[in-house]
Amino acid sequence: MDPGFLLDGRYRLERRLARHGRTQVWCGRDVLLERRVAVTVLAVTSSEGSLRERIRDATRAAASPAHLCAVTTYDYGEAEAADGGALMYVVAEFLSGETLAARLAQGLPAAQEAVDVCARVAGALAAAHACGAVHGALTSSQVFLAADGVRLLGLGPAGVLVRAGEGAPEASDGADDDVRALGRIIAECLTGDPEGAATGLPDGVAGLVARCRDLDAGAGRPSAADAARVLAAQAESAEAPAAVRTRVLSAEAGRRGRPRGRRAAVVGGACAAVLALALLPLLMILSSLRDAPADVAVPLPSRPASRPPLGSMEDPASRPPAIRTPGAAASPAVPERTVRAAAVSALGRMRRSIDVGMATGEVRPRFGTELATLVTTLLDEVDGGAPVDLGRRIAGLRSALAGRAPGDVAPARAAGLGALLAEVPVPS
Repeated sequence: MDPGFLLDGRYRLERRLARHGRTQVWCGRDVLLERRVAVTVLAVTSSEGSLRERIRDATRAAASPAHLCAVTTYDYGEAEAADGGALMYVVAEFLSGETLAARLAQGLPAAQEAVDVCARVAGALAAAHACGAVHGALTSSQVFLAADGVRLLGLGPAGVLVRAGEGAPEASDGADDDVRALGRIIAECLTGDPEGAATGLPDGVAGLVARCRDLDAGAGRPSAADAARVLAAQAESAEAPAAVRTRVLSAEAGRRGRPRGRRAAVVGGACAAVLALALLPLLMILSSLRDAPADVAVPLPSRPASRPPLGSMEDPASRPPAIRTPGAAASPAVPERTVRAAAVSALGRMRRSIDVGMATGEVRPRFGTELATLVTTLLDEVDGGAPVDLGRRIAGLRSALAGRAPGDVAPARAAGLGALLAEVPVPS
């Protein structure tokens, strides 16, 4: 697939980082705010309406945890089609750095550094649990060492789409699973083995690890908040040099003793993998996805065709009317408010239907991109109150749709687009 697809008129998908089942994670750019973002997308078919509702509810719940160690979610949207299908997407901050797993693969850090990062992970878990959310699949590969500190990936709506795309079952024990996983991460950071013996660890930490990992701990298992307090106290202990106590285990720590070229390769691979692999599995059952297609590609537009695009000035059907002169036809008028509202609604749904059609392979990228440009241009003009010859422009869109080449648009999708055009009130 070629980069360049503009999602919902705002997010330019630049390069795909990974694909998981039906879900794809892209490095993109918010063209409105001019910033790099991570975009997770999932195409849902028209027969999965109930699943779509459940994903929407889960993304709302996932958006509630607020913590400095959580990845920030910027936006959520659904490019809706007339047939009930949708391209669901989540936009989040794009991180630079590497995972804790990648860092540990290069050698164990100093004990106080390890305790510090684990305290931050525990704090993020505590914030999530306080909001009623759980991670459910926490590992060192889901702890990200960003330039500005430690981030716990997965505490956000993007994980819902990843989990939905994979069709994975929900976590069984919720917060208890998270705390047991935290115990394994602490042991991995300090001994190199998630299941390693807790002996020889710093005072207070060995007992915490044992209680976290104990399958039969029951009420004796600490909460994430309890673990965070114990770890934070250990990280701030007087036994540790001040420079170590205040230094967060970060991507910078992994640079010592390694050539720059190798470092760049490690970080690049880690970023690509972690943004796709380490997102939040929430308490939701998505077993209905198991009977769905294993993968849904998001075809992106190819390079512009050499021929004039649909609706260009070279296209007589879309040539604007002449400026009014004495004896000439009247200039286009601004549509009435009720007409504008109906037109904006229909054209907006048509624009999203084209997006979904390209996502599901029902609309060829080149044709879809050109048609979407025409629709978006008209939509912007009508919504902005510009003078528009609505009848002529809608006729041009109908002509473009009718003049498509075989295979440009699936018959059912074409019928849906035509029905949306018919909803636009035009002069008789």
